[in-house]
Amino acid sequence: MSLAPERPEHPEQPERPMPPVRSDSLAEPVHPVGRGWITLYVLGNVGLFIPMLVPTTLLMPEQIAEIDPAGKVGSYAWVSVMGAISGIVLAPLAGALSDRTTGRFGRRRPWMAVGSLIYMAVLVFLGLQTTVVGVAIGSFALSAACMIIGAGLSPVVPDQVPAGQRGVVLGWATAPQAGGLIAGGLLIGLVTAFSAKYLLLAALPLLILLFAITLKDPPLPAGHREPFSLRAFLEGYRISPREHPDFVWAMSSRFAMGLGYGLGTLYLPYFLDDVLHYEQLFPGQSIDDGLLIVIGVNCLATVATVVLGGWLSDKLGRRRMPVFLGGLTMAVAAIPLALSPTWTMTLVAAVVLGLGYGVYLSVDTALITEVLPASADRSKDMALANLMTSLPYVLVPPIASVVLGSLGGYRSLFLCSAGVSVLGAAMVWKVRSVR
Repeated sequence: MSLAPERPEHPEQPERPMPPVRSDSLAEPVHPVGRGWITLYVLGNVGLFIPMLVPTTLLMPEQIAEIDPAGKVGSYAWVSVMGAISGIVLAPLAGALSDRTTGRFGRRRPWMAVGSLIYMAVLVFLGLQTTVVGVAIGSFALSAACMIIGAGLSPVVPDQVPAGQRGVVLGWATAPQAGGLIAGGLLIGLVTAFSAKYLLLAALPLLILLFAITLKDPPLPAGHREPFSLRAFLEGYRISPREHPDFVWAMSSRFAMGLGYGLGTLYLPYFLDDVLHYEQLFPGQSIDDGLLIVIGVNCLATVATVVLGGWLSDKLGRRRMPVFLGGLTMAVAAIPLALSPTWTMTLVAAVVLGLGYGVYLSVDTALITEVLPASADRSKDMALANLMTSLPYVLVPPIASVVLGSLGGYRSLFLCSAGVSVLGAAMVWKVRSVR
């Protein structure tokens, strides 16, 4: 007879934690989106890009020139930097919080809705400003509102669109970015006062609200919500080149392209005035008239290739070659202005830049969505990638000031733009996981 204690027939096992319920909000999308979804998403982008591009490119330079005609270059540089700083601070923060948003309205819709309301209020505020400080504050707030909206709008493509459809979807969605200036320029041309121009633009974010209301946004279960801490947020800025080399190279390429583009375009209003003497060249017309012509030509060229470039990229299953060719074409566009700064060459450069930018714009964004480090951080990582297009604008004003003042003027500025753009286009070949 054994004295050993009897073992139970069914020994108790330590309880194992149940795996969390699978979340549709974190799954890789496999079902193509329909035309209705694409149409509403495009309208949402109309509501975002036109009210952002028109003030920073058309209205703010005009406001600054009217407020401070003698110091317009330095004042506009300061205003531009304020907007860029706002994006640097808030874009990744808003993205990280969007990734952690729980509730029945989903992760993305609350950010689009709240951001749109702030956006409209800021645009009205900007229309009432009569000082450089006021415009700078408005620029900061406008950028902040865009970042809040972007925390919801940008990640819906990697959230809901399959990889093989992203080129064409982003092609259509970036058409408002490509043609936003000409459409917005025509819109604000209906009125004369700054307050009225901004008020017209303030109606457009209602399109973002429309997309947010109709979007099916699967909620994030509380069990999938990663805790937020300042330390974790700051560490999110540091993407390991060893663990995620493709994402780092894609962001580096985008940063260089943004710097090259900014160097070649940010001071175009002053180039028309100080170099071409547009108002003397065409008596009876203003600098704004000339700028609108250049922007119109550029936008038409961009729109001509932005959808086609994304569609071809999807059909061919290739991203790097279109991004490289688009970036190289953008670099070539700066050379005519450097060698022959005339009105004719300005229009030629606008066409070439637009053709390259259209291809680059849609396909590069599709490439970015395919190298994101983690599905749980799509909004934060998309914000970091998008930051690479705005962060260069912090550097453009000081670089341009030095080049324009001491290193050869606008000719050297356009050559710098071409050189940096070539570097950015070449960097895309370092991305290995995407064809």
